[in-house]
Amino acid sequence: MKLIILFSLLAACTLAQVTNKISLSNGFVLNYSITSPKISFTLTGSNKGYVALGFGGRGMDGIDVAAFKWDGTQVVGEDRTNIDSQNVVDLDVNKGCVNNLTVDPTSTYDSSTGNWNIKFSRPLNTNEPNCDQIIQAETSQNLAFAIFKDFTWKQHTSQNSWKFTLSASAQNDPNVSSLLIQYSYLTLFFMLMIFV
Repeated sequence: MKLIILFSLLAACTLAQVTNKISLSNGFVLNYSITSPKISFTLTGSNKGYVALGFGGRGMDGIDVAAFKWDGTQVVGEDRTNIDSQNVVDLDVNKGCVNNLTVDPTSTYDSSTGNWNIKFSRPLNTNEPNCDQIIQAETSQNLAFAIFKDFTWKQHTSQNSWKFTLSASAQNDPNVSSLLIQYSYLTLFFMLMIFV
């Protein structure tokens, strides 16, 4: 019985969902986890206007955008695209596609400070090649981040882009050592309880 409990604890530690972290520009931080068939994100930082993440493409050409605004009562996610490279990052629904972003209702924006805490997810493959990029784990791809001065969709005030490999494993997670230490202490604690 003691071995069953010990193996159960070790399995729980091994199966824990991995969250990876990317430091973006302007003090924003993006945490993500991949659990196929979707990817989940938490975006935190401060800006008193739209914030947007772009996937794929080169600069603004061929980019798939997840944009966020405050509508006065809740955080709203807008699935936008410039996959057709027409220099207009328009709503997917205006191009015959659907909004594939799911914004967690616990997402927040503080209008006095500009602090965002956005939790959202989307499918890795939306099956909409005319609007969305396929996000592939363990594959190098472009990631862009932009902020806007207000909640009007127009030219952004700051934009940066990087090439990243989004990982489903903890190998690239800078916090993995502290996570393993926490689980080691927990396992040791339970082992002492069982065998003492």
